[in-house]
Amino acid sequence: MKLQRWDKDSPPTVRELENVLRREGLGFYRWSDNPEVSYPWHTHPHPEVRWIISGSIKMGLRDGKEIVLNPGDRLDLPANTEHWAKVVSRTPVVYLCASRDET
Repeated sequence: MKLQRWDKDSPPTVRELENVLRREGLGFYRWSDNPEVSYPWHTHPHPEVRWIISGSIKMGLRDGKEIVLNPGDRLDLPANTEHWAKVVSRTPVVYLCASRDET
């Protein structure tokens, strides 16, 4: 797992984040979830990236670690990493989901 916190004074633009993902050769799509939406324990068959545009989401890992992702934060999860997620902001969370098929 790799966590990058947003360290700039202004929030990220969607174009800025999309351009980084393109340069990395990742396919991506934009997703949003309403407040209180949660996802139970699950995995993804490919490495996954979650890059937050707005709102906040909490993610938990099997080792007990819980991380709240805010605008600009990026989480890279290796393939088959078991995790859960829950929207913790009072507004929808909007994020980019990216992956690379490494098969």
